[in-house]
Amino acid sequence: MPNTCFAQCGCCRAAAAALPKEGGVSDVRLQRNLKIPPVPTFRALNEILRAIAAQEGNWRGFALHLSLGDLHLADFGYVAVPIAMTVGEAREGGEAVELTFRAARHPESFPTFNGAIGVDTMGTSGAILWLGGAYDVPLSLFGRFLDASVAAGAGNKTLENFLDDVAAACTALVEKREAEYVRYRMFER
Repeated sequence: MPNTCFAQCGCCRAAAAALPKEGGVSDVRLQRNLKIPPVPTFRALNEILRAIAAQEGNWRGFALHLSLGDLHLADFGYVAVPIAMTVGEAREGGEAVELTFRAARHPESFPTFNGAIGVDTMGTSGAILWLGGAYDVPLSLFGRFLDASVAAGAGNKTLENFLDDVAAACTALVEKREAEYVRYRMFER
C-alpha cells in the first residue's frame, strides 16, 4: 500500500536537498512500511542498489516501468525504460545513500532523478523504506507542460513502482538470509 510522508523524516530531508534553485523539477517523497528489521534491510538495500548500478545478476537490464493505464491509455501493457544508476556512499548515520538515475538510452529525452533512498526504524522489528528527491523534467517548458498534463502523475507512479520493486527485493533477501540462519542453527547441534 503506497504511503506518502510529509514529516521531517529521511525522505523529506533528501527531497529538500535534491531540489535545485530553478524550476523544472518535481518533488518526490515516498515510503513503504516493511515487516523486517531495519539493519538487515539497509544491508539488503545496499546490495540491491549496487547490483542495479553494476547491471549484475538478476538486476541486469533493470528498467523503470509504468502501466499504460497510468498514462490514461488502454491498460493492455506497460512502458519500460532501462536505467543507468549511480549510487553514492552511505550518509552519516548509515541509514541512507545518495542515488541518481537516468535513462540508459537517450537520457536527454527522459527525467533524471536525484535524491536518496534509505531505511528508518519502525517499532521494534519493522523498517520504513523511503525514497526522497526530485526528478528534472527534460524539454524545458514543453516538458513541464507534459509532466503536468498529458503524463500527469507518470513520474511519481514510476518511482512508486521502483520503490515497490526494491521493497519486495529487500524483503525477499532479508527473509531468505533469516531462513538460512535458522536452518544453520537448527542443524548445528
